Amino acid sequence: MRIASQPLVQLPLALLCLAGLAASRVVNREDPPLLPPEPDEPVAAQATITSPNGTAHAPAAANPPIPITVKLFASSPGVKTCRSGSQLVNMVLPPNASSDPTFTTAGGQCYNLPGTAQCGIFMANKADGCEAKLFRGERCAHFVNLAVFQNEARPVGGFFTSMSIKCGVKSVEPPPLNLGGLGAQTHRPAKGKDARGARTVDSAVGTVGE
Repeated sequence: MRIASQPLVQLPLALLCLAGLAASRVVNREDPPLLPPEPDEPVAAQATITSPNGTAHAPAAANPPIPITVKLFASSPGVKTCRSGSQLVNMVLPPNASSDPTFTTAGGQCYNLPGTAQCGIFMANKADGCEAKLFRGERCAHFVNLAVFQNEARPVGGFFTSMSIKCGVKSVEPPPLNLGGLGAQTHRPAKGKDARGARTVDSAVGTVGE
């Protein structure tokens, strides 16, 4: 009986030793302290730069070139176009008329019309430099009017039976007026005989004006 009871006494002692070791392991473990999470680093946001007025500048679209056309009517011109009437001519010139020798000669290309026209619409690009001289007689005789081709419809009136078209004409803009400092000149009052002469001229001018 004594020999059988000895292992039973040693079993509780072994369990107590194991429990003590486990407790010591749990107590001696050092967990990291609880700290608040570090804030995330700021990330630079992508920004769009606009003009001071808040609008983005878009590239301006270029206007497409227009064909070189001539439309002539037997009716009189109106405010914005020719009045309704029989159409005499509906002609389209080649796009390279400004460099075509047919239309760049000194006198241009002459055309006889099928009747007497009273109104015409001449359209082209400014770079084409086209113009039409209108004549009362056939074969471009007896000049009447000059029509400049424009990029918008503008009626040109007159009585003409022929026309001469010329392109490639260089537009010449007059230079600004140079007053030469006239505004800075001052007039001194006249004295003596000069004063009497000035009064005489003033009275004469007043008589003519009356």
